[in-house]
Amino acid sequence: MSLLPSWITNSPVYGAIRDWRYLRDHRDRRQFYAGYIRPQSLVFDIGANVGHYTLIFQSLGARVIAIEPQQALAQSLRRRFQGNARVVVEQTAVGARPGEATLRKTSDLSEVASLRADVAETSRFAREHPFTATETVAIQTFSALLARHGVPDFCKIDVEGYEQEVLATLDQPIPVISFEFNREYFAVAEACVETLSALGAYEFNFAQGEDTFLRHPAWQPGTVLLAQLRGMSDPLLWGDIYARMRR
Repeated sequence: MSLLPSWITNSPVYGAIRDWRYLRDHRDRRQFYAGYIRPQSLVFDIGANVGHYTLIFQSLGARVIAIEPQQALAQSLRRRFQGNARVVVEQTAVGARPGEATLRKTSDLSEVASLRADVAETSRFAREHPFTATETVAIQTFSALLARHGVPDFCKIDVEGYEQEVLATLDQPIPVISFEFNREYFAVAEACVETLSALGAYEFNFAQGEDTFLRHPAWQPGTVLLAQLRGMSDPLLWGDIYARMRR
C-alpha cells in the first residue's frame, strides 16, 4: 500500500516514473542474469510467484520451469505465458518428500507465502501483514523435478525460509544456484551453504537486498561468506546467495 496521497499516485507523472523504474529494473536484472543464462539454457524458477523472473529468464532465450504452489498464481502464470513454448508452469511446492502441506499466506502479499509452520511468528512481515489465510498445496521433490525436466543450468529459489527443504533431495550439482537469505532465517542459509558445499566444489557470492550486482569481485568459500554475513550489523539483512561450481 502506498503512503502517498491518491492525487499523486493517480497522476500521469507518477505513473510514468513508476513504469520507468520497472523498465530500468527489468533491464538491470536482465543484464545481470545474462551472465549465467544463455539461449537454450534450462532454468528452474522455484517460487515463481507472478512471473517477474520467469519473464526475464525466457527473454534471454532460456527454457524455464516456473514452479509455483499457489493455485491462483499458477493459473495467472499459465495465462501470462500462454503460447510461449519456452515456459512450463508446474503448480507445486518443492520439499523433502512428496505429498501435501499447508501454505500460510497473507491477504495482500502473495510473495511472502511460506510452508514454514512458524512463519506467522518469525517473519518480518507478520506484524503488518498477518498470515491469516492458508492453502493446501502439492509438494514434489527436487529429485523428481530433475528426473522429469533434466538438470538446470541455473536455478533460482525464493520460498520464504523453506530453502533447506527444497534442497533436501538434491543429489547432484547444478552449475549455478541462487537462494534468498534473511536475518530471521539465517540458520536456513547456513544449512543450504553446507548442503551445497558437501554436494560439489561450490564457491559463493551474494547480492544484498534487491541489488543487481554481487558484493565481491572474487567468489568465496561458503565458510568465508557466512562469516561475513554474520558480521553485518543490519538487523533486517536480506538478499540472495549465489553458488556456482568452482571453475
